[in-house]
Amino acid sequence: MSQPGMRQPGPSQSSTSQPGASPSGTSQTGMSQTVRRQSSMRQPSVNSFQELAACENMLDAMKLTAKDVLRGGFGDDPLFYCLIAEVHNHQKPSGKVTVGFAMYYFTYDPWIGKLLYLEDFYVIQAYQGLCIGAEMLKRLSQKAIRNQCNCMNFLVIIWNQASTDYYTRQGALDLSSEEGRHLFRFNREELMDMAGEE
Repeated sequence: MSQPGMRQPGPSQSSTSQPGASPSGTSQTGMSQTVRRQSSMRQPSVNSFQELAACENMLDAMKLTAKDVLRGGFGDDPLFYCLIAEVHNHQKPSGKVTVGFAMYYFTYDPWIGKLLYLEDFYVIQAYQGLCIGAEMLKRLSQKAIRNQCNCMNFLVIIWNQASTDYYTRQGALDLSSEEGRHLFRFNREELMDMAGEE
């Protein structure tokens, strides 16, 4: 499924079932929560981010390097977490290949309390349509509930009608129409201007 998160393709990318899929990872498909501070931990590949950027026609917008991403999520003070989807592949030294990821973090809204914010969510094209994304959404929902979150927020790119329809069918509210909110961003240049720094 390639979906929630600020960018993403359509729901078919994870809404069907995969034969032999098993949440424990003992069968054909597995999910693993990345564990920080372990040299052997699994991390989403830069190729996954690049495929997501290409899918959203945003390759030129990629400004971070692999080192930046690793520092941001896997350093001493992580800013985000990742849920990784893997499938067995005996041709790889590890016996597994990463086929999807969900990047998320926790934040707080003064009106509704703690929430899980799903920043990016993607399953590589070759594995879309196998219920992997649906299983990842299930795991993220469980994580949100266990962490006393009152909701999970995410953005869907405006042209991605398939994902919009999918999330609506699952009960998600489109805040842009329900609450009439606009999403704004100040880039670094504007931040520097407002901060009075050069």
